[in-house]
Amino acid sequence: MRKVLSFAVVVTFAVTILLSLSVSLLAPQSERVLAQWQFERNGDLQGWQPNSQVKDVKVANGILSFRTEGDDPIFFLEAPFEIPASPWQVIEIRLKADRDGVAEFFWSNTTEPPYGGFRPHKRTPFSVIGDGKWRTYRILPFWHPEGKIIRLRFDPFGGANFEVEFIRIVELETGRETRDAGRITEWLVIGDANMKREKEGWTVTMNEPNALLLAPISADAEANSFISFHMAVSKGNYATVYFANEKEHGLKQVTVYPIVADGKEYTYNLDMIVHQNWHGRIIALGLRPSDEAGAIVRLNWFNVESKPSGSPSLRVINFALDDASPRVGVPTSLVATITNSGGETARNVKVRLVLPKGIDLKVEPSSRIESLEFEDEVTLQWQVVAQRPTKGEAILDVVADNAPKTTAKVPLNFLPRPFIPKSDYVPKPNPVRGKYEVGVYYFPGWHSFSSWFYIFRFPERKPFLGWYREGDPEVADWHIKWAVEHGITFFAYDWYWERGARKLEHALHNGYMKARYRNLLKFCLLWANHNQPKTSSLEDCITVTRFWIEHYFRQPEYLTIDGKPVVFIFQPSRLTEDLGGEGVRKAFDVMRQECLNHGLKGLYLVACLRYPDEAKLRAQEGYDAVSAYTWTNLGRRALDLWAPYDSLLEGYRNYWQQIVKVSQIPLILPINGGWDPRPWYGDVHSVRFGRTPQKFRQHLQDAKAFLDKFVPKGEALPIAIIEAWNEWGEGSYIEPHAEFGFGYLDAVREVFTDASKEHIDLTPVDVGLALKEVERLPIHKNSWEFEEGDEGWRGWVHLRDVRVENGRLIGETTGYDPIFFGPPVRIRASQFRFVIVKMRLQSKDGKVFPDKGQLFWKTLATSLQLPANIYAFSPRAAFTFTVQVDGQWHEYRLPVHESKSWRGIINSLRIDPCTNANVLVEVDYIKVAP
Repeated sequence: MRKVLSFAVVVTFAVTILLSLSVSLLAPQSERVLAQWQFERNGDLQGWQPNSQVKDVKVANGILSFRTEGDDPIFFLEAPFEIPASPWQVIEIRLKADRDGVAEFFWSNTTEPPYGGFRPHKRTPFSVIGDGKWRTYRILPFWHPEGKIIRLRFDPFGGANFEVEFIRIVELETGRETRDAGRITEWLVIGDANMKREKEGWTVTMNEPNALLLAPISADAEANSFISFHMAVSKGNYATVYFANEKEHGLKQVTVYPIVADGKEYTYNLDMIVHQNWHGRIIALGLRPSDEAGAIVRLNWFNVESKPSGSPSLRVINFALDDASPRVGVPTSLVATITNSGGETARNVKVRLVLPKGIDLKVEPSSRIESLEFEDEVTLQWQVVAQRPTKGEAILDVVADNAPKTTAKVPLNFLPRPFIPKSDYVPKPNPVRGKYEVGVYYFPGWHSFSSWFYIFRFPERKPFLGWYREGDPEVADWHIKWAVEHGITFFAYDWYWERGARKLEHALHNGYMKARYRNLLKFCLLWANHNQPKTSSLEDCITVTRFWIEHYFRQPEYLTIDGKPVVFIFQPSRLTEDLGGEGVRKAFDVMRQECLNHGLKGLYLVACLRYPDEAKLRAQEGYDAVSAYTWTNLGRRALDLWAPYDSLLEGYRNYWQQIVKVSQIPLILPINGGWDPRPWYGDVHSVRFGRTPQKFRQHLQDAKAFLDKFVPKGEALPIAIIEAWNEWGEGSYIEPHAEFGFGYLDAVREVFTDASKEHIDLTPVDVGLALKEVERLPIHKNSWEFEEGDEGWRGWVHLRDVRVENGRLIGETTGYDPIFFGPPVRIRASQFRFVIVKMRLQSKDGKVFPDKGQLFWKTLATSLQLPANIYAFSPRAAFTFTVQVDGQWHEYRLPVHESKSWRGIINSLRIDPCTNANVLVEVDYIKVAP
């Protein structure tokens, strides 16, 4: 796991709930009950009315009891109700349930249609523990922008039995006092935690992981964009910082990963400058210091200020071998990256490496670093060699004159090379298979240094092929060999098309189709049609089908069902929204006829579902089968970004069962290889932790048992598909890698084939072959003149024919948002004041007009806070400038130092040259200038 702070933004939506006007004084003296519903009279629902998915409703002996079915059970509060809305109000509900799930409260200040005033953004989810015990849940809606609350709604979850003792709204008196920006001195404890004030700071015992500390505050967001705190934690993986602003619903959250849970004190600094919700006046700050119950926390201070705070805090971001499959006698590098997350500069930083016996140090870097400023990073590299098979642990100590020691450890396991003759190419595969087709989705995103760069901080993910040059036939043949030797029978390549524009074809066209062993592995397409709205049409569907016929469907290795070529559709909703349900059916009929006209037996279309009930719609639209790409949030509690992989497996079993129950067309069984998208999405998405080959094997066994039961009934096809072979950025991969080697592939072989468990898995180093890796680019570069290729710059959406000619980066715009992405960089913003771009823009119709260009950037501290993927940049870290579309060369000198967001370490640049289509863009140079 990486050892560096990363921060992400997650909006926790507000929830609508309806409460009665009865007021009780049962709450503590520091709180006021504003409204309360107690079910004291038999048969009296207190104005709460259930919908048809709530059954056996009864009020007796002070308890409201009921059971739920379906996916949307609801209680509406129909009694008249109104309270003034305040940020310091909580919804309390005392209930018990017989299974875990996520319930919700909705709220509103209006009854306007549609939905009677309720809206998706006016809701607050909360996790219910289904152990049959009574619990009081306190929900923080932060619904203050409503002004008043007149409508409420309670949504339990389906498939459970509930009992409810009361629902009420409580005003927290503590929240009426606010404090200016600076150091937080008083906290309100929400949930089950014990907090004790010490001479300096607080000691907190987390009795349950969802407890949090909350404080009212009044801070100007722009002037105070750093949240800093200093704490020691006994156990846990991550902390969560919460905040609310004056104008928006809900309590927002930022995940702080990792926390160092060794009982020692560390400083954490969060740069909030680009956070989409950090604006206006901040009215509340909160902290959940650990995600584990029983954690003991020493919180020394918590600040919101204009700059990072605290003494130096040294961190080892990553510490790992550069070789994912180290062998005895083969020299390799041990690499560590060290940073400072404290506000002050670390002075005279020293490092000490201790190796286990049997491993010799051949080359050692300097063990002293003069200084490390906030966010600075330094990478050190030792060359080591094992003289004999060795399994042990390398230890790295890092200390500074003004910072305490920090220690990092990495397991080492050097294995002997097998007695295999050297080879001049990938050894011939020995395929095995079982009675079912087993496919794997393949993401073709790994052909450049820029793509792999985001994975470098996760060395446990490094493939056995290294940072490979995808699209090389030798790389494809290693993939084919490993796949077919473990029972995998086809790859489903992610395939991109938007009105004729295609991308990421290298793995299929240049790799697989030119591979020596391609005849051993079938393939098909997953049309990754997450395109812009209104980009689908009947004409486009015909055009794409003709392209498939010409380039793929006639290939002997193409996967068919009943003789029909198979295509998975990633986002059926895109077609539905653009064409309408009847339009989709018509388009599919025409596409199938097109295939028949070219001598094929038809076309077999598979819809990737988001929810089981969607299967009915897809059958009506004319799909032949249903499946899925991935379901990442199943079994996850509402407030937990992180959840165990085990709970995901139960969720998959439930979804499989629900689909075959409601679907009119068969299921191609989807299987999940994991989910941890921090390299691409920061901590904004959920993470499924604790996956192992053993747990994946259990998932596969569940899948095989399901197929054995439902294939004979015709409700499932004899096919399973795994997500994914190599989704390194999303943390879903079974390709051999540093952490678990061939463990995931061995699990597939053991479950889905009858082949012997004993076999030899070879890697390039075992047969004397060099790795086919991408060329590494210099990250400290600050000037690009395109004399030697694209130098890491690449085009993305609304650009086509991107290339380098005569020292110029060239592309033609196809829409309103053309984008050039730059390579990874390390530029200290304080040393550079300008970005200079020389380019020429020429409209294809000869028109001359002014237009708008934009420069975007990310920093190390903010790049993981964006609620999207690696291609997303914040409009708060951007510089807009006027460009001329006149066919003439112009040099644009952009004073980026004038932006408050131009600070820290810049690690990524993006240029949007204009906002019009059909413009020829030529870039002569890009420079970051002092």
